[in-house]
Amino acid sequence: AKNTSFKCDGISKAINAGKLIDYKDLKTCFESIPFNAAKADKPNKNPPNGFTYQPINIIDELKSLRKKKFKSDYDFKIALRNLIFKLKDGHTRFESSCYQDFSYQQNLSLYSVITTDKKKRQKQVFNDTEDPSNNDCEVTEIEGEPALQVIIEFANNSIAQSKDLGVRFNMALAPSNGLFAPQFTSRIDLPENSIITYKLLCPHKKPFLLKRKWSITFSDKVDFSDICLNQDTLPNNNVASSRNKDEVSTSSDKVTKLISRKVSKLNNNKQKIAHAKLIDDNFEASFYILNDEKNVGVATITGEDADVVEFSLQDGFEEFKKRNVTKLILDFSNNDGGDVTVPLFINSILFSPKQPNSYPTRININGFTVPVIKKNFKKRIPDPLNLYDPNNYLVFPSGDRFSSPDQFIGSRKTHTSNLYLNALTSDELKSIKDTPHFPWKSDDIIILTNGYCASACALVTLFFSEIHKVETIAVGGLLDNNLSFSTFPGGQFTSSNLILDYAGDHAADVSFPNSLLLAIRKSVSFFKNNTEKEVL
Repeated sequence: AKNTSFKCDGISKAINAGKLIDYKDLKTCFESIPFNAAKADKPNKNPPNGFTYQPINIIDELKSLRKKKFKSDYDFKIALRNLIFKLKDGHTRFESSCYQDFSYQQNLSLYSVITTDKKKRQKQVFNDTEDPSNNDCEVTEIEGEPALQVIIEFANNSIAQSKDLGVRFNMALAPSNGLFAPQFTSRIDLPENSIITYKLLCPHKKPFLLKRKWSITFSDKVDFSDICLNQDTLPNNNVASSRNKDEVSTSSDKVTKLISRKVSKLNNNKQKIAHAKLIDDNFEASFYILNDEKNVGVATITGEDADVVEFSLQDGFEEFKKRNVTKLILDFSNNDGGDVTVPLFINSILFSPKQPNSYPTRININGFTVPVIKKNFKKRIPDPLNLYDPNNYLVFPSGDRFSSPDQFIGSRKTHTSNLYLNALTSDELKSIKDTPHFPWKSDDIIILTNGYCASACALVTLFFSEIHKVETIAVGGLLDNNLSFSTFPGGQFTSSNLILDYAGDHAADVSFPNSLLLAIRKSVSFFKNNTEKEVL
């Protein structure tokens, strides 16, 4: 432990001084934290009651992973993280605050020129904040390999938020609106090397090599020295109080949103659309009218934070109606999701509030949660922050309130509850009632995405496409390959740390600051007769 502390002294000093962190120093620090075999074995032991979950298909791989020898705690945690990443599910991942709270920036971003000509596919420098003269130069090679192939391999191996490689490819690059961080040049995992070498081809210049170091900063969510370098001395009874408060998630994507925007603040430029006039601009929704088609309105929707986007959408659509807009383009590109009530709200104001007005969901049920559900039901006053309060939900498909906790719990044959609908708040219901009728039908609306329309966003686009037959268009991806218009449809996820908090005295002895994020409820599609079709 003393040797580890010595090798990490430089990191602690840089963090305390608010300075950039040297790549070599950070790598040496990570690799000096010893691997603890006893802690690695703990999750394989029988957990206490209430922590039994349905097995997943990577159990054998987890056992195989434990048989390997690791030089450091960092090597083990990254191997575990990469294994969970194989699921390609944005709602399931393993994180360690010690290793994922650093930000690594190249201070430039890349974009792909859209073309149907295989010979003219290019990667360009989108925005170089260190040397703007590189902007719009073509990147022909990265680390001596063809640039396009390097990006594809990175998207295939290092991005986990979608099962569609084309979507992951889009996420590796910079979006034109600058609101979302390009994952190839903006990372939260320690890169393999301290420098990336690009070969650039610029107008009126000879090809040249650009060597760019990673700019490393710390997010300051935990005290790195006290928490990460002295894990053995951290008292078990301090685990809950020491956890990152951002992990408390009451909507489908709160954790995802915090992580993605922690990095993207560096590129937080306002959304702009060429050949269109901006008529209303808010944080998560902006509204335009096309210059050449005055009857066409474009709404760019980048998130589903109910407190922000619902009123923005209401005002924007009302402005479209006043201006006689007859056709709508709903652009959900680079939308990382949010509150599960937003899909209900959008559907209610554009189509109908009649139930069912969204996909139903079901939540995981086990021996620990059943008595919690029954206790919560007796209160009769909904607690909006409690996932296991049946008073927050409605019976599927009628939309009625649950008459008993058992009606919500169901048979428990599949360790999940009965299907239920999310309920809008009284303020949301009043807002919908006060909203004037909008004239647009399904044929008047087109949904546009670049594939990264995640969780709550996916619920909107899938429901509009499947139920209302709204046309969807996905842009980008890989040439000659189909592209998904959405990814990891929402329900809700939580973290193992939050579950431990709920468990109280029954908490397992799991070391902080590691956290497994996992889906705790999932959405389900249904047939016209309201019978279940499949889990989304």
